[in-house]
Amino acid sequence: MPTVKNKPAKLKKLLTVANIQNQTVQRLQWMGKWLEAFGRPQDRGVWFVWGGSGSGKSTFVMMLAKAMAELQFKTYYNLLEEETDDTDYIDRTELLQMKEVESNFYTQSYNYKELMEYLKKRNPPKVVVVDSIVYLTKDWEDYLALKRLCIKKGIILIIVGHAEGKNPRSEFEKSIRFDAKMKIFVDGFLAVCQGRTIGSNGGRFIVYQKGYQMLQGDGAN
Repeated sequence: MPTVKNKPAKLKKLLTVANIQNQTVQRLQWMGKWLEAFGRPQDRGVWFVWGGSGSGKSTFVMMLAKAMAELQFKTYYNLLEEETDDTDYIDRTELLQMKEVESNFYTQSYNYKELMEYLKKRNPPKVVVVDSIVYLTKDWEDYLALKRLCIKKGIILIIVGHAEGKNPRSEFEKSIRFDAKMKIFVDGFLAVCQGRTIGSNGGRFIVYQKGYQMLQGDGAN
C-alpha cells in the first residue's frame, strides 16, 4: 500500500497591526470607585484575589461579586471555605445588601466535578467566584481545565486565595497569581490592584473606610 504522508498543519493567518487594533473587545462598563481603582478590564479572564484573615478580603470579594451583578452579569459564588448557612456568610449578604442584585446572584457549594458540570450547561453564569481555590483543588491541571472551560464560555473567573505576608500562601496559589490577568491583594481593609488594568487612583480600593483609617491613622484617605 502507498505511504500516506501526514498533511501539514494549516496555519492561522498572520495578524497585522491594523488587524489587532480593529478587533472588537468588550470591557467592564462600571463606574465610580470601581473604575477609579481598576479601570476597564476585559470582560473575561482570570482574576486572583488574596489576603489574610481579617484583612477585609471576604467583604471585598462579595462587593466585587455585587458590582458584577449590577452590570447585569449572572454571578455565581461557589462557597467552599464557609457553609451556605454560616452566620458570617448570611450576615455579609445582609451587610452588603445583596438582595439588591438577587436576580443576578446565586450561591452553592459545588466540588470540582460538580462545578465543571454546572459550567458546561447551557447559559452558564458570566462570573464565577471560587472561594477559596485550595478547597476546590490543589492540582495545576485541574486549574488549567477550569480556566480553559471559562475562556471557552466567556466567563470571568474570580479565584480567592490565602496570604502569607504579602504573598499567596502556597506555590499553587502563587502560580495562579502569575497566570491571572487581574491580581488584587487585600490587607488592612485596602485592596490594591497588581494586575494589567489599573485605574486613575493607582489601583487602590478601600473596603471599609473606618477600619482602614483606624489602622492607618486619621489622616488616611
